[in-house]
Amino acid sequence: MDTEQKLKRWQQAGLLDPETAEQILAFEKRQPAPKKLPLLLMIGLIFFSLAIFSFIAANWHAIPDLARVLMMLALMWIFYSIAYFSEKKAVGSPLLFRVIGLAMFGATLLVTAQTFHFPLANSALPWAMFLATLAHFFYWRNLTYTVIGFFFGAAVLLSFLPDIGWLEWGIFIAVTVAWFYFSNSFAPVAFSWILLFASGFMLWGLVDYDSSLWPIWTLFALVLLLFIVPENKQRMIRPLYLLVAGMLIVAYLAVRGQTFISVIDESHMAEAIALAIAGIVVLVLGFFKFRFVMWIAVTGSIGLLLFDETAIGLAVVAELSALAYLIIAQRQNEPLGLGFVYFIVVQFVIYVIYAWERLDMSLFFLIGALLLFLLSAIAWWINRRKEGVQP
Repeated sequence: MDTEQKLKRWQQAGLLDPETAEQILAFEKRQPAPKKLPLLLMIGLIFFSLAIFSFIAANWHAIPDLARVLMMLALMWIFYSIAYFSEKKAVGSPLLFRVIGLAMFGATLLVTAQTFHFPLANSALPWAMFLATLAHFFYWRNLTYTVIGFFFGAAVLLSFLPDIGWLEWGIFIAVTVAWFYFSNSFAPVAFSWILLFASGFMLWGLVDYDSSLWPIWTLFALVLLLFIVPENKQRMIRPLYLLVAGMLIVAYLAVRGQTFISVIDESHMAEAIALAIAGIVVLVLGFFKFRFVMWIAVTGSIGLLLFDETAIGLAVVAELSALAYLIIAQRQNEPLGLGFVYFIVVQFVIYVIYAWERLDMSLFFLIGALLLFLLSAIAWWINRRKEGVQP
């Protein structure tokens, strides 16, 4: 619907007077029309680009080594120049040309490494692309650079394997924390937080001590981020903490209950106790400072519960935490989506572990539904009594 039709509708609805409508219409008509490249010109440019790249590919081995690098570098600057004039003249898509220029930057590094026989294993290529993409993001603040930055951030983490050092790991943490801290929208905050959490898995190769609890320690360590971010960003990342905590409980329950793999032994008792104490600290911190982190404190009990070969303790904790979250979130009028999905996943895992060959699925979920109805009735009755209403 064009502007004139919208203005007419607003006038008919009594939302706009005729004089204001005329002024708005006159203002819109004075605006310059957006410039678009003709379709045939765009197709011609595509074919021209394909011709150039095809010619380069066909004669690649005949091109001198230095000329290859200079050629890729020239292509990079050509696309960045096109992006500059595209934005200045409002023609075409500057974002597309910048992304191609960024790709040419990576291609330049790759060609340089191959031409001069630099080692590609544990190379600086993922680092360079990660930092270059973050520079693009902080300058232009576009979602596309966020996605690309997350991809190359993950590539940096994978490039650590199998050899990893404290220096590289520390630099990655510093860069990613800066990305997290100076971002203001959900996507970059979420992607940088996920990379920080994933960096905790690198401790399996970084530390001589073999532990299956590094993911939980990492989640607890990320609570410290809440002290350096404003309240609006805390609300932004709250689902990430809850989602990861739920996934960890389900993952440990599935591994311990279904396969009965001994993921922990008596030599890890001290660590399990320390993790439980850390969980209590997170619980107290959540009670006085950040209420939502009280839920992730539940994962602190996993270390001790892993000693139970039947995994009954883990199942009870998973079930009760799911029910408690749903009940409390409903009473506080908070979103129930994450809790609902978590509850359903827990039910399926418990069924697979304990009732797959013993109980019909329909009967299992019928029992679960009846228990939920009973708990709902009890909660409703308690609520009515608190409000002073006689049932």
